[in-house]
Amino acid sequence: MRTLSLFLLLLPALTGCEHLFGKAEPEEPGEVLGVFHVVGTRASNTCGEGALGATPTWEFDVELSREEGILYWNNGAELVLGSLADDDRTFSIEASSVVDMRTEETLAYAPCSLERRDIASGKLQKAGEDEIVPGFSGSLTYRFSPTADSECMDLIEGETALFTMLPCTMVYELAAVRLAASESE
Repeated sequence: MRTLSLFLLLLPALTGCEHLFGKAEPEEPGEVLGVFHVVGTRASNTCGEGALGATPTWEFDVELSREEGILYWNNGAELVLGSLADDDRTFSIEASSVVDMRTEETLAYAPCSLERRDIASGKLQKAGEDEIVPGFSGSLTYRFSPTADSECMDLIEGETALFTMLPCTMVYELAAVRLAASESE
């Protein structure tokens, strides 16, 4: 049970995106686009129904800003740099982390670490005459894979199973609407 709690703490993007991508909250760089309310709707899931507490839909807010070739994604806890295409609208963001799945209760098991890779891609809606970007759409993919030399069978079998299979993937389609200007606008 502690493994589940530990992993759920490390997967907040599935429950509100509080720590999606990045490390710390620096001052907002670039041209601020505003705060966007995002609704994610699950498009596919090979991890298993309810894996890691994932639900069919989830919502979160994110502040976006940009400069030439870069989109900044700030969820209030972290800032992540993504790439922005020459059209100044198409973006992609990638991040990954490795989580040791063993806790005090499971130290007797063989080592097990999972890599979580997050891949977001999408397109900002075209700005109007007022140059305000009204929203964006895209997708967010989570990939979970055991790291080299990991023995993670207990995560897919038995009482403590968290997944139907590993590696596995969850994909959410994103639709976002601009809420407001940020404090730095």
